[in-house]
Amino acid sequence: MEAALPQVHHSPATSAHDDKAQRRTLMTEATTEIIAHEGLRALTHRAVDAHLNLPTGSTSYYFRTKDELLAGALEYLRERSVADFENANLEAPRTVEEGMDIEHVATRIAQYLDIQLTTRPHHIKARVALALELSEREDFRGTISDALFSQSRALELFEALGSTEPAKLASGFTALIEGLAFRSLLEGNSSLVPGSRRVDVFHEAIASYLLGVGDPEPLD
Repeated sequence: MEAALPQVHHSPATSAHDDKAQRRTLMTEATTEIIAHEGLRALTHRAVDAHLNLPTGSTSYYFRTKDELLAGALEYLRERSVADFENANLEAPRTVEEGMDIEHVATRIAQYLDIQLTTRPHHIKARVALALELSEREDFRGTISDALFSQSRALELFEALGSTEPAKLASGFTALIEGLAFRSLLEGNSSLVPGSRRVDVFHEAIASYLLGVGDPEPLD
C-alpha cells in the first residue's frame, strides 16, 4: 500500500532528527514490501520513491547506494524482531529440570511466530529473499541472522538450559524457527500446517527441540 510521508511538528531541537528517522523507517518498510511482493530485482531507489509517492531522488538522499538501502532494511527487520521479541515477554526457564517452564517458553515462542506470520508475512518473505541474495556477503551475514528471531536471545535461552554448546544449539534453533516460518508461508493454510492448528504444530516442534537439550543421557 502506498503511503505519504506524515506531517509531524516537533521542537527545533528534535525536528530534524525525528523527521529523518521517520523517513528512513518509511523507506526501509517500503523496501521490504517491494522485495516481498516484486522481488529483489525490482528494488531501486526510484521504485521506493514511487511506492511512497515521493519526488525522485528522495530515497537516494538517505541511502546513497543499493547496499545501504539493503543494510537499512535488514537493520529495520532486526529492530522490529527484537522489539516484538521483547513485547512477547519470552523468559528462559531457570534450570533444565523445569520442564513445565520449558513447555511454557515453547508455547510463547510458538505464539510469537504465529503473530509474525499473521502481522508481518511480507517481512519474512523479504528476509528469505535477502538471505538467499546476500548469504555469501560477509558484510551482511551478521544482520541477516537476526532478522526474524533474535540470535542473542536464543543464545541466552540455551545458556539457561545448561548446554555445553549454547551457540551451536542457538544457531540450530533459529534455523528451526525460520524453517517453520518459511514452510508455513510456502504451504499457506494447507493440511500440513492448517491455520487453526499452527500454534500447536509450532509448539510441538519447538518443545521437542528444547526438551531434547535437557536430556543428559547420551544415546547408546
